[in-house]
Amino acid sequence: MKTDYKRKIQNVFRYCLAYLFSLIILFSFSISIGGCMAIQATNNGKQDLIRSISFSPDGKKLLFSRIKASELHRIQVYNMETGELAAYQSPKGERWLQARYSFDGKRIVFIAMPLIGNKEDLENAQITIMDVDGKNVRKITNTSGLKIYPSFSHSGRKIIFARPAVIRKKGRTPAADYDLYEVDVETGRETRLTYFKFFEISEPYYFPDDKRFVFWGEYPRAYPAIPGSDKSLEIMEDVREELKSKYKNNSIYVMQANAKELKPYLVMPEYIKKFKSYVAEACEYTRRPALSADGSVLIFESIGYNPDGSAEGWQFYQYSSSGNHRQITHLNARIWDVAVSFNGEFIAVIQEPKQNINNIVIYKVKDGTSREITLPDQPSRIINK
Repeated sequence: MKTDYKRKIQNVFRYCLAYLFSLIILFSFSISIGGCMAIQATNNGKQDLIRSISFSPDGKKLLFSRIKASELHRIQVYNMETGELAAYQSPKGERWLQARYSFDGKRIVFIAMPLIGNKEDLENAQITIMDVDGKNVRKITNTSGLKIYPSFSHSGRKIIFARPAVIRKKGRTPAADYDLYEVDVETGRETRLTYFKFFEISEPYYFPDDKRFVFWGEYPRAYPAIPGSDKSLEIMEDVREELKSKYKNNSIYVMQANAKELKPYLVMPEYIKKFKSYVAEACEYTRRPALSADGSVLIFESIGYNPDGSAEGWQFYQYSSSGNHRQITHLNARIWDVAVSFNGEFIAVIQEPKQNINNIVIYKVKDGTSREITLPDQPSRIINK
């Protein structure tokens, strides 16, 4: 019995370590959770790295960032009906990344990242939109500071995004103290939505009312409900301890602008509560929410468990208001990103079965059946040539 207990704890610990390692890799060379695109040519030109995936509104196309071998990083579009791979070419001196369709399918929003030599100028990234044919490119923002993870409101009048207060000079992460903002598409006016200064943050998504939004945020360094908390390390340490005591490591939030407190939208059942261990508690974790267009299907990532209580690694679940969240995937590879189709019927998962080689797998939300997407090596055309 003791041997069985030890095996289960070791299994959970292994996946926790795998998660921490994946974060380190994320921050080092790719679109991180709360980071930015910084993919470098490695692995002797044998890499194929894919990030920031999303569906077109009709569910027929996939939009993502990709760098293949020593080629330039580009936003690419894969047509799942015809098999055609096309790309958008950014102008010289810029890198385009983190693209998403508008809800009407007529426009694309993305980050235009200036380059100084081959290095990204994080301080001057701008939210940019264009028509799906690559015409009418227009920078919506014109302010200093890093901006990441843009997505349209349902009306198309606003774009929600994340931005940090600090660009880090050292460390594995490029920035910190993230909050959410929205920008008016016509006027370019930016409005701050949250005031928690998260160390890490995920892509935010509007619900259909264009007021509520869902996201994941970890390690807040400010708490608006307590005036002056952002200037007191002691106060914030107490706040974080209280949040962890109440909610473990569940940090997916649904809120509106100017919220003052943090209360997770969902908490995973304590599947391994009988195994008293700080390791088990560390893996009671939810992250990476993704939302369907009508807001009825919410997908998130958490540790999966086998019937005997052993950990299965990071998996995707469908949220249930009853708390009986349903596991969709049974992956056995590092996961980089996920997207939900607009109709909520499918999810697209970027995984890494081999080092520096990514692939895309489409899962049916209803029953978990899947199919792998085989991308052509190179785009057959440049959309905005």
